[in-house]
Amino acid sequence: MGFDVFTLTFRFIYLLLGYTIQVSIMRFIYPAILFFLISFFGYGQSFVIPDSLQHKTLSEIEGLFLKHYKDSLKLAVYSNTLLAKAKQENNLLELAKGYRYVSFNYKKDFLKRIAYLDSSITISKNLIDKNHLILSYLNRAGVQDEMGKFNQAFEDYLLALKQANKNENKKYYYMIKHNIGLLKEKIGELEESALMFKEVLDNGDDYTVNTSNYLSTLLALSIVYQKLKFTDSTRVYNIKGIKESIKNNSDTYYFFVLNEGINLFHTQQYKKSFDSITKGLLLIEKKYPLINKELIISGYLYTAKTSMKMKSSKYLESLLKIDQYYEDTGFTSLEMREGYELLINHYKEANDKNKQLYYINRLFRVDSVLDTNYKNLSKKIVHEYDTPKLLAEKQQLIDALSKKEKQTSTKFIFVLILAVVLIIVFAVTYRKNLRYKKRFTELMNTQAISASTYDGIINKKVADPETIGISEAIVTTILEGLTKFEANEGFLLASLTTATLAKQLHTNTKYLSKVINTYKQKSFSVYINELRVDYAIQKLKTDTKFRQYTIKAIAQESGFNTTEAFSKSFYKKTGIYPSYFIKQLEKESIV
Repeated sequence: MGFDVFTLTFRFIYLLLGYTIQVSIMRFIYPAILFFLISFFGYGQSFVIPDSLQHKTLSEIEGLFLKHYKDSLKLAVYSNTLLAKAKQENNLLELAKGYRYVSFNYKKDFLKRIAYLDSSITISKNLIDKNHLILSYLNRAGVQDEMGKFNQAFEDYLLALKQANKNENKKYYYMIKHNIGLLKEKIGELEESALMFKEVLDNGDDYTVNTSNYLSTLLALSIVYQKLKFTDSTRVYNIKGIKESIKNNSDTYYFFVLNEGINLFHTQQYKKSFDSITKGLLLIEKKYPLINKELIISGYLYTAKTSMKMKSSKYLESLLKIDQYYEDTGFTSLEMREGYELLINHYKEANDKNKQLYYINRLFRVDSVLDTNYKNLSKKIVHEYDTPKLLAEKQQLIDALSKKEKQTSTKFIFVLILAVVLIIVFAVTYRKNLRYKKRFTELMNTQAISASTYDGIINKKVADPETIGISEAIVTTILEGLTKFEANEGFLLASLTTATLAKQLHTNTKYLSKVINTYKQKSFSVYINELRVDYAIQKLKTDTKFRQYTIKAIAQESGFNTTEAFSKSFYKKTGIYPSYFIKQLEKESIV
C-alpha cells in the first residue's frame, strides 16, 4: 500500500477526531492512531527480524547500522530491523530514524527513497526534538537533486534551513547552507554560491570543526572561483586545501590537485595543468568515480584541452572518456556538452560522417536532459554550439550518407522562414526585456504611495457626494475609515470582502462600493489587490529574507489566496511579474 494512502487516511482521521475530541485527548491517542496506520499501511511488512537481533535494543541496532554503513547487505538488515522493532515498541523517534535509514537501501530507486523519507518526515514533525526532521528534509533534498528536480530540492533545503534556524542548530544550519551553495553552483549562480561557501567557512564553526566538512566547503569554494576564472583566489584555496588534506591524510587532496590543474589551464601553464589533472584523476577514477561527478567531467574536458594546446593526440582519448562516463552513469553537465562539441568538430575535420552524426545525436540527448533538469528554476542553458546550425548540419550529414545531395527550394524557404521567425522572436524578447527593465527601474525609483486619494477633505473635482446619492458626512466618514484601514494594513486579510470591510467601517456594502468606485476610481477588488501589490513591492525592496520566500508564500503574506491571483495583479499594476522583480532585486543586492 502506498504512502499517499497512509498520509491521506491519517489526515482524515485526525481532522474527524479533531472536531469531536478535545485537543488534550487527541494528543494522548495520537501515537496509537499513528502506529495503527503505520502497521496497516507501512512498508516492510514481509521483513522478519533475524534471530541474532531479536534481543538487541534499538540503540544497539542503530549502532550496528552506523558501524557497517558501507556494507550494503548489512545496512539493509540493520535498517529493516530497526524499523520493525521500532514499530513493535511504539518508539516514534526510532521509527522516524528507521524509515530514513531504510531509504538508503534504495540507491537507484528514487521513488521508494522519497516514499520512505516522506514517512520519516511525517513522523518527525510530531516529535518534540525536531533535529531528526532536519536530516530527513536534507536527505529528501539530496534525492531530488540526484533526480534533477532542483526546484523541489531547493524547497526541501529551505524547509530544513528554517527548522535548523528555529532549533538554533548551527551545525545543521551551515550544513544546509553548504548544500544550497552546491545547488546554486549547479544551476550557474556562481557569485551567490561563492558567498554562501564563504559564509559557511567564516561562521560555521559547529559545522566546519569536522575536518571533512571544512575541506568539503573549502573545495566547493575553490571550484566556484575556478569556474569564475578568479585564478589567484582559486590557487590560494587549492594550496590551502592541499596542505590541510596532507596534514589530515584526507583523499580530498586529489580533488584539490585536479582543480588546481584546471586553474593552471586558465593561466596558460599547459604542461603543469596536464600533469596535475592527470595525477588527480588517477586516484579519483579508481576510488571515487561517483563523487563530485561534475569535477571529474571537468578533468576529462581540460585534459583534452591541454592536450590540444600541446598538440598531443591524447585529447581524443579524454573526450571519449566523457562519452563513456555518460554511458556508465547517465550524469550530464554543461561542460559535458562542450566535450561533445569538441568530438563533433574532431570527426568533422576527419571527414568521418558516421561518427560525426553519432555524437550530434548524443549531444541532443544530453541537451534534452539538461533542458528538463534546469527548466523548473527558469535557467537557460547557454549553447555556444548554435542549435539551429546543429540541426541543419545533422540534416546535411543524413543527406550525404544517403547520397541525397540536392538541395530543394523547399528547404531553402524553410530555413529562410525559420531564420525570420527566430529574428522576430529575438526582437520581441529583446523589446519585452527592455520594457521589463524600464518598469523595474520605475518601481525602484518610486516611493511607497498609498492607494488612498483622500487627504481629509473631499475632492470636489472627483465627484459631488450628493450626485452619488450619499451625504457628504457619510462619504467623509467612509474615506477616513479607508485611510485608517490602509494604514493598519487591513487589506492583508485573505478573507476580506466588501461585506466585512463595510461592517468594520460601520456602513453598508452599497455605500462602500460607491465611494471606492467614485473616489478611488476603481472597483473594490482592484483597490484591495493594488494595496496588496504595493505592500509586497515595499516588503521585497526592504526585506532580504522576504525575497527568499517562494512566490506562493509571498502571495499568502500579502493577502492573496492564490499564486495566480497575485502574479496577475502584480503584472496588471506594474507591467512585470513578481519573479522578474525579485530576480532583479537579487542582482542589484549582489552588485
